[in-house]
Amino acid sequence: MGPTATGTAVRLGVDARRRRPRSDSASRQIAQQRRGYAGAVLRALARTHQGRPVAVVQRVLREALTSLGVRLSGAELHDLAAGISAGKPVALP
Repeated sequence: MGPTATGTAVRLGVDARRRRPRSDSASRQIAQQRRGYAGAVLRALARTHQGRPVAVVQRVLREALTSLGVRLSGAELHDLAAGISAGKPVALP
């Protein structure tokens, strides 16, 4: 038989309902990648926000890190912001 005249396309690939959930190792790898990216974002923010008020740095940090899936307590966030404002080297806890 040849192609049909109805114009329907054959769908290749995996049906969304049949996909298996992510394995633990894949989830762990994704979390590591996000954490590495968050560290790079933290270093970039530390360079650009040095000397600014702690409250401003804290707000920017919270927005940037939350969007990357990194959640820090208020005290940890404040410590990072104070370190950045003072020009000290910082790293994620």
